[in-house]
Amino acid sequence: MGIDGPEPNDDLRDASGRLPAREGGLLQRLRRSYLALGEARPGRVLVGFSGGADSLALLSLLVSLGRHEGFEVRAVHVDHGVRDESSSEAEAVRSVAGGLGVELEVRLVRVDSLARHAGVGREEAMRRERYRAFTETVARVGAGCIALAHHQRDQAETVLLHLLRGSGIRGASGMRPVSTLTVPWWDEPGTDAGGQALTVWRPLLGESAREVRAYAESLGFPIVEDASNDDVAYRRNAIRHEVLPVLEGVAPGATLNLARFAALAAVDSDELDRQAESAVTEAGESASLDRRWLLGLSSSLRARVVRFWIARHAPTGLEVSSNRIDDVLRVASSEDRPRVVEIGGGVAVRIARGVLTIRYGRESKRDDR
Repeated sequence: MGIDGPEPNDDLRDASGRLPAREGGLLQRLRRSYLALGEARPGRVLVGFSGGADSLALLSLLVSLGRHEGFEVRAVHVDHGVRDESSSEAEAVRSVAGGLGVELEVRLVRVDSLARHAGVGREEAMRRERYRAFTETVARVGAGCIALAHHQRDQAETVLLHLLRGSGIRGASGMRPVSTLTVPWWDEPGTDAGGQALTVWRPLLGESAREVRAYAESLGFPIVEDASNDDVAYRRNAIRHEVLPVLEGVAPGATLNLARFAALAAVDSDELDRQAESAVTEAGESASLDRRWLLGLSSSLRARVVRFWIARHAPTGLEVSSNRIDDVLRVASSEDRPRVVEIGGGVAVRIARGVLTIRYGRESKRDDR
C-alpha cells in the first residue's frame, strides 16, 4: 500500500491483485488517520450514516479497514422526521448497511423535541438532537467514537460560517479530525449543567468532495439524496451552492485553500490554548481571579484564560458563548461598581474589589457591595 505496516486483506484487491486506485488512495489515508489515534484507537466504531454519498463512502471504507485492523463497525441513522420521505429513506439506508454487513440502528427524532431549542434555527436544533442521538447510541453499543463523513468542502463551509458569525481564530480553525464534545453543550432549562463526552472522528476531513462521491458511486449501492440539502434557506446550503462556486470562480482552489487555512489556524489556536491553560494553572486552584493579573495578560490570551478558568471551576459541560466572555472582560476592564455577569446554566461571574469570582444558583443573582 505504500505505507508501513501489513497489507490490506485480499478481498480488497481486484483480479490482478491490486487495490482499485480510488479506494486504494482513500484507504491508505484512512488507515493513517486510524493509526494516528494511537492508544485511543477504538475496538468498535459507530458511523453516522445518512445514506448520502459521503457517509456511504466512509462506511464502506471503514468496513474494509476494520477487517484489516480488527475493529468492528456499527452504524446509526438519525431520522429527524421533518420530511414525508424520511421513513422510507431510513429503510433504504438499513438495506444498504445490511448489504455492507453492518448492523444499523435508526433513531427517530420527534419533531416536537426541536421546539425545546428556543432561540436557534431548525438547522441548529436538528444538529443538537442528532448529536444527542449519537451520544446515546455510542454509549449503548459500547463504541469508542462516532465517525462522521465531513470532508474538505464541509470544512471550507464551516470556516466561512464561523467567520460570518464573527468568530476568532478558534472558530476559523473549523472542525478537527478528532474532537471531544460535551453533549448537551447547550443550556437545557430544568436540567442540571453537565453532559456526556462524545469523541468525534472525521477521517475524511482532508479529502475532496468529488473524490469521496466518485468512490461512493463506484460501489453500486443506491445513494439517498436529501432534497433539503439543496434548500438555500439553510445557511450552510447557501454557502455550498451560492458562495463557494463564486469564490471558486474568482480564485480557483478556494475550497482547498480555506481547508488549508483551517489547519494552519488550528495550530495557532492550540498554542494559544496551551498558553492560556498554563496561565490558569499558574494562577492557582482558587475559584477567583485577580483582576489586575488578568488585565496584565496579552489581549490574545485574556478571553481564553477566562474560558479555561470557567471550565475548571464551573459545572462540567457548561458552554459559554464568546459574547458572555466579552461581557466579563468588558466589566473587568472598567472601574465601575461591583457587577454580576450571567454566563448561562445558572452560573455567573461577579467582579468586585479587584477579584472575579464564580457564583451559582441564587447566589449568581446577588450583586453584593
